[in-house]
Amino acid sequence: MQGATATATESRFEPRARSAASMVWITDADGCFTTNQPTWAAYTGQHADDHRGLGWQRALHPDDLSSIWRAWLAAREQRSMYVAEARVWHAQSGRYRRCEVRAVPDVEADGRVRGWVGTCVDVHERRSSDQALRIADRRKDEFMGVLAHELRNPLAPIRNAVHVLKVCREDDARSTWARSIIERQVEQMARLLDDLLDLTRITRGKLEVRRERLDLAVPLERAIETSRPLLDAQGHDFEVRLPSEPLLVDGDGPRLGQVFANLLNNAAKYTDRGGRICLSAAVEDAQAVVRIRDNGIGIDPAVLPGLFRLYAQAVPARDRAQGGLGIGLALVRGLIEMHGGSVDASSDGPGTGTEVVVRLPLLQDEEVLPNLPPAPRPPGSRGVRILIADDNHDAAQTLSVLLEVLGHEVCTASDGLEAVDLAGRFQPSVALLDIGMPRLDGYAAARRIRELVPAAVLIATTGWCRTEDLRRAAEAGFDHHLVKPIDPDQVARLVALAAQEGTRAAP
Repeated sequence: MQGATATATESRFEPRARSAASMVWITDADGCFTTNQPTWAAYTGQHADDHRGLGWQRALHPDDLSSIWRAWLAAREQRSMYVAEARVWHAQSGRYRRCEVRAVPDVEADGRVRGWVGTCVDVHERRSSDQALRIADRRKDEFMGVLAHELRNPLAPIRNAVHVLKVCREDDARSTWARSIIERQVEQMARLLDDLLDLTRITRGKLEVRRERLDLAVPLERAIETSRPLLDAQGHDFEVRLPSEPLLVDGDGPRLGQVFANLLNNAAKYTDRGGRICLSAAVEDAQAVVRIRDNGIGIDPAVLPGLFRLYAQAVPARDRAQGGLGIGLALVRGLIEMHGGSVDASSDGPGTGTEVVVRLPLLQDEEVLPNLPPAPRPPGSRGVRILIADDNHDAAQTLSVLLEVLGHEVCTASDGLEAVDLAGRFQPSVALLDIGMPRLDGYAAARRIRELVPAAVLIATTGWCRTEDLRRAAEAGFDHHLVKPIDPDQVARLVALAAQEGTRAAP
């Protein structure tokens, strides 16, 4: 009798089943396939004899079968729509794919269920995308939390140091100590922001590397010098093995120094006090290969494939991060790949240490590249007139005091119109203009000042550093573009050039 009712159900729904875009199946009241299910067979690769009866269950992932069956029993009991999700074998791809299963009962007039008509819709891509979005969203939230934490951390000692300066005399040793605290914490914040901006530029393909022919020993020695205080503070046994022959690469020295300092700092932080760290460089397969090996906390092999992804700090390592955004290794990978190289990490597991290997293309003897000309040395201290325009009063005043200490004559403005007015009367040799000023922005102010003082060196000071921002600054007449927080030494150098040349310095 059940076979007859199933056949009746199939004859009623089969035309719609065959024309449906998804898998469509029809069962009897007990969930058995009694006839061939063409769309099921096409998707799963099961022939009619394979999926007949309850044979269709063999196409489901074993871990999903019990939940599917429980949901069906509940729907049968309530004579209601059946909705579930399961992994179904996909013959063409040779793997299980996630499908959404829906079915409705075919109910007789007396209330008995004589069969089921159902569909299986492949939602694998949708579910994978949803999961990827959830993971990305969680990582974004984690990253923003870490960013806020790391940027707030320096503010407490800075604020405390400022209060110390307020209550202590200038010649008090505690004033010197407070100034050193402020300087160190500001440098930490600047490094965090620089790393964040660099990674953003790499992701968008906007970061420029100034490559030249150089001996890899130069950035390696710079990195060792940068990381030495941390290595010494941790009491590590640090060994360096560099070849006597130069390792010539086509690279950006400061950027490569940044890479190796980052890797050395990681090795120092994630190795117990008094550990061993070795940096070695050699030629392997016509490549310059740098290895940094430590006997630190090691890495779980499951973490290694995603180690150089954004914010990929392993959970046991986070308590040793000592301040950081978790973007250092992503930045390392981006910079090395921009040099045509690769970076990999290996570890036998927790407690076994880690080795990071950087490979860079080695220049051949015939590949002679021009060296960049050395930067001009700052001349004597002949003072010049300098205009500073910034609606951030503290930023303008602190820079003003610094330049005055260096022997320059400085005036300040708090908006663009005031800057133009002062420029006409003051006739500065150098003007540092914030871009986001009220009343008149930095671009418009620069154009007007250029008309009033054609020979002035115009320097844009801004938090924006996109290629579009550089282009707009050049079009407005700026000679230089400095990204906040600006480096006082760089400002002093540009001012010194203007003082030496008595006219606009070369961009």
